[in-house]
Amino acid sequence: MSKPMVQLKTLDYLLPIPPLTLMILFPILISSLPSHFSLVQPPRPPLPILPIPNTHQLSWQFTEMAFFFHFGPNTFTNSEWGDGRADPSVFFPAKFDPRQWISVAKSSEFSRVILTAKHHDGFCLWPSDYTDYSVRSSKWRDGNGDVVGELAAAAREGGVQLGIYLSPWDRHDRSYGKTVEYNEYYLGQMNELLTRYGEIKEVFLDGAKGEREKDMDYFFDIWFNVIHQLQPGAAIFSDAGPDVRWVGDEAGVAGSTCWSSFNTSAAKIGNTDPLYSQGGDRRGHDWVPAECDVSIRPGWFWHESEAPKSALTLLDIYYKSVGRNCLLLLNVPPNSSGLISEEDIQVLQEFSRLRNSIFSNNLAKNAVVTASSTRGEAGNSPFDGHHVIEEGIYTYWAPAEHQTGWILYIDLEKTIYFNVLQVREPIQMGQRIISFHLDILNACGDWKKAVNGTTVGYKRLLLFPRIEARYLRLVIERARADPLISYIGVHLDPYSNLTSSSDTSQRSVSKGVKFFNKLKSITLSSIHQGVGYGGESGTGVYGGGSGRSSNTRNWGTTDKLQGTESSDGMMMDGIGGGSYRSGSSNLMTGGLDLGVRGQGVKNFGQSNGGERTQGPNTNMGFAGFTTSQVDDYPHTEPSAANPTALDSSVSPDSSLVEPAALEYEASPRTEEVVR
Repeated sequence: MSKPMVQLKTLDYLLPIPPLTLMILFPILISSLPSHFSLVQPPRPPLPILPIPNTHQLSWQFTEMAFFFHFGPNTFTNSEWGDGRADPSVFFPAKFDPRQWISVAKSSEFSRVILTAKHHDGFCLWPSDYTDYSVRSSKWRDGNGDVVGELAAAAREGGVQLGIYLSPWDRHDRSYGKTVEYNEYYLGQMNELLTRYGEIKEVFLDGAKGEREKDMDYFFDIWFNVIHQLQPGAAIFSDAGPDVRWVGDEAGVAGSTCWSSFNTSAAKIGNTDPLYSQGGDRRGHDWVPAECDVSIRPGWFWHESEAPKSALTLLDIYYKSVGRNCLLLLNVPPNSSGLISEEDIQVLQEFSRLRNSIFSNNLAKNAVVTASSTRGEAGNSPFDGHHVIEEGIYTYWAPAEHQTGWILYIDLEKTIYFNVLQVREPIQMGQRIISFHLDILNACGDWKKAVNGTTVGYKRLLLFPRIEARYLRLVIERARADPLISYIGVHLDPYSNLTSSSDTSQRSVSKGVKFFNKLKSITLSSIHQGVGYGGESGTGVYGGGSGRSSNTRNWGTTDKLQGTESSDGMMMDGIGGGSYRSGSSNLMTGGLDLGVRGQGVKNFGQSNGGERTQGPNTNMGFAGFTTSQVDDYPHTEPSAANPTALDSSVSPDSSLVEPAALEYEASPRTEEVVR
């Protein structure tokens, strides 16, 4: 009889509650819910736009800067490219201390290091089972030393990521030139490096090989698969990826327009168009961001007669590499005692101090940010504009769907001086922004353009002459899809002396005048001179149409053009320093008020001593560039009392929201200030 009683009670509990009781209880129940609970469904996140990075590509990008350690017999023989015949006994770093290397990296805020485990001379810095040409045959540590092993242990201890460089070109091993035999030899050594020393975060490969060397086919596809099999978290670097690409020069400078999207099918290791590498491909369907390699000294290996670059030069390179959506790979060669030289350390410490002085304080961190539109309910959306002053890529502003006129209004709450703009995209959602600009509200209540930019990606830094303002607006002009912004920073750089807000600016008027005179004297030519054999001689001439509406023409041999927008005044792409011994330079001319721009491409020959110097390079031809006009959109006149009133007339043409395409087309470049 007890069971029916229980059943009756259950039925009684389930009887309908009177409406009046519900009206009383409902507000009480709602108020007792957690604050984060909502009966309203949050707005859906936007879909990523392909391509997007994988996990190890994201990890690579987050490091921002890495050290390259060129170390080996060349350090002791005062050479750059060893011939593979140096006696192993020359390698004797008496004070070798990899903990010092890691300490310098950490104190300089470099979180990854890459070691030349084997350079072109074939000498191995670990005791390989496949050759006697290694540390095992040296007198250092009585033949029991292991540079790779000791550096790996120091990196783990210091919390720094480790990468390795294993040169495909080997001037010592007799199997080089025998395709199958050498590929087996190379993979055997790669297997040793990837299985003996713990986690490897990057494997650096290149197609470097001197003139008149043996023909050799590398089985890159097999290598790449084996690397990912043995080290799934490693990013593979080469001219053509698959994970990270070479930027196309050894001056540490990316293109002022730089896409992480790329077509690996359009690139070949050892023979990739450097302009394509510098700029990437807006329509590319592979995610292959660029790595910018440059040495702190003129050479890649340590030479007693050479001195390091200045901290200001490194800061300039930082703007043009990390500040253009790339990773900076800075070579810091240990000396013949096995230590990083004191003069290099001093420069690195000063470089770190300069960066922290500029970027550790976001002058917009307390700003009030409003948006022209927001995905979801403004003020109660996970995609609100205020997220752009929060660090990190996983919170971001997203505009309302299917709208144009993408604007963020920023009230700094007081008038400040600044000359650097930082913008970031949440790259896990794909790279979207094609062009943008920053306006400031002047004393007359008018919006005045401060600086233009093109691509953003993980991080974009724009440096311009110092201005004073309280009210700003960031206008996204063109995008591949609805633009997303994860971070905006406003900074003051008191060290860089800019005199104009053209596409790129020189440090002083005198350099600009000299460059302009040089430009006139060579009749709008881009000329590269150098010594050594292996280069082609001639003159490269790049000119352009006038004004803002010139048609694309291609005369001569150049087959890929990068668009530019003409502007008032002089535009310069800067002069990138040479990567090897004296005299190397990468000369890139900018446009004039006629809308003219030329860009030189450096080519390397090889000197009789085995070192690379810049060979004469020329690509004869005259090319006109299509200008991509980005007008100053008409706008209503805001007032100082209402500076952030939404301006519906400031809206890009909706036709500029373009889906990804398969073919390559260089993206137009608008005026932007990048030193």
